[in-house]
Amino acid sequence: LNSGVEDLDLNLADFVHRVNSDLVGKFVNIASRSASFIQKKFDGRLASALMNQELWQSFVDKSATIANDFEKINYAKAIREIMALADIANQFVDQHQPWTLAKDESKLPEVQLICTQALNLFKILLIYLKPILPELALKAEAFFNIKPLTWHDLTTPLLDHQLNAFTPLITRVDELKVNELIQKKP
Repeated sequence: LNSGVEDLDLNLADFVHRVNSDLVGKFVNIASRSASFIQKKFDGRLASALMNQELWQSFVDKSATIANDFEKINYAKAIREIMALADIANQFVDQHQPWTLAKDESKLPEVQLICTQALNLFKILLIYLKPILPELALKAEAFFNIKPLTWHDLTTPLLDHQLNAFTPLITRVDELKVNELIQKKP
């Protein structure tokens, strides 16, 4: 959506792709990949420092732009910006490969730093998406063991913080089920 008054063309195939690709594959994937290491290797406790303060700050620095886009009802632009940040967060995890490092006990402190960084980037993205995904945000807040997350929480990373067990925040949309729903409409 944007601030224009043109008709909305809802393309359900695109909707299914966006949910599965962007929300599940990009956004939630950041948390699910990192949470498993924090739970299994560190009893759910985040590290006491960020691995890359500058990267975290670059995500925080996007808040004015994203807020402005939301206020101007330019949701499409805001979402593109947020998903670009999700790509950067995923690249960070892919670059540092905690799944490989976790095999070496001496590298576990680095794994905790990587996953703490990733989860803090996810937290920022969650705050940005909370106005349009409130139910997902509630589930993620329960995982983060902090409620409610607000725009003011952008400037404070979660460090040396106890997380709750991670549960799936959203599931993939089945295109066949969407088609079944369309066929059942009155």
